[in-house]
Amino acid sequence: MRKRSDKDSEVIVKRRKKSSHEDGHSGAWKVAFADFTMAMMALFMVLWVITPQNIKQTTAAEAMTNPLVDGGAGVFDGTSRTPLDLDGVPVQRNKDKPETPDAVGEAARATSTRETVKYTSPAELQELANAMQVLALQLDAEANIEVQVVPQGLRILIKDDQQRFMFDRGSVKLNPHFVVLLQRLAGVLAQVGNKLIISGHTDSTPYKLANGYNNWNLSGDRALSARQVMVESGLATAAVLQVAAQADVMPLRPETPEDGVNRRIEILLLTAKAEGLYRELFGDQQTRVDYSSQQAELIVPANSDASTNNTTSTH
Repeated sequence: MRKRSDKDSEVIVKRRKKSSHEDGHSGAWKVAFADFTMAMMALFMVLWVITPQNIKQTTAAEAMTNPLVDGGAGVFDGTSRTPLDLDGVPVQRNKDKPETPDAVGEAARATSTRETVKYTSPAELQELANAMQVLALQLDAEANIEVQVVPQGLRILIKDDQQRFMFDRGSVKLNPHFVVLLQRLAGVLAQVGNKLIISGHTDSTPYKLANGYNNWNLSGDRALSARQVMVESGLATAAVLQVAAQADVMPLRPETPEDGVNRRIEILLLTAKAEGLYRELFGDQQTRVDYSSQQAELIVPANSDASTNNTTSTH
């Protein structure tokens, strides 16, 4: 056998390229560091932009809900006679956590312990009307409440809108949106010394059951439902002088009596003069209102449910 000679063997030599001194200082690490620095700067800028906005929003919310914050809440500051100037300030709704009727009712009852104030002059009544409009705005109920200053006092209309109905057809059960509205309204009226009349109104569409239940019964029961919600939410039972059924005899739009706009609950807040005339009309002959240039004084018999010698300013 032939042996392979040394000359036939092949020698392979591998040579490794040694890194030069300059390779250790290449620009690759600089690019990575620049990317990292840019990312950190972007994060810092985002945090810097967001933080002042959160502080501003918190401050605005506190100014609305905290009566001790300098500046108060506009018409709810310390110079206002409205019953919302302190603990009755309406709280703005949290869109992520809607108010429940029970929670709103509890808040309304908590505000009913304050001393009541009577409103008589048109300016005072207008101030109260403005407060109720602010309340409606915060409850997304601008289309559901209308407030008017009238010679007898303050007329408050609670009504349907295009999307929400106060009552289902033929029902006396209030829908949740209007339950919350009446509860918050009760929190305001619980701190007002004026007496109230609550009336229910239907449209002219006939409603009649076999047992004779008709629009008169329906309107009266709806007014009673509204009163019940308000009393349970802090309104004193003695604050309501009358709950009236009006059926369809006093439509808002006489030219279209079947229009749903005629369905409503009305709350009439009486001045001292209107209350005195009301009591005289219903047989309380000893009740009277004495007037002077400075005030109107309602004189009520001692055996009456109302307080005696209630004095209200008329300036």
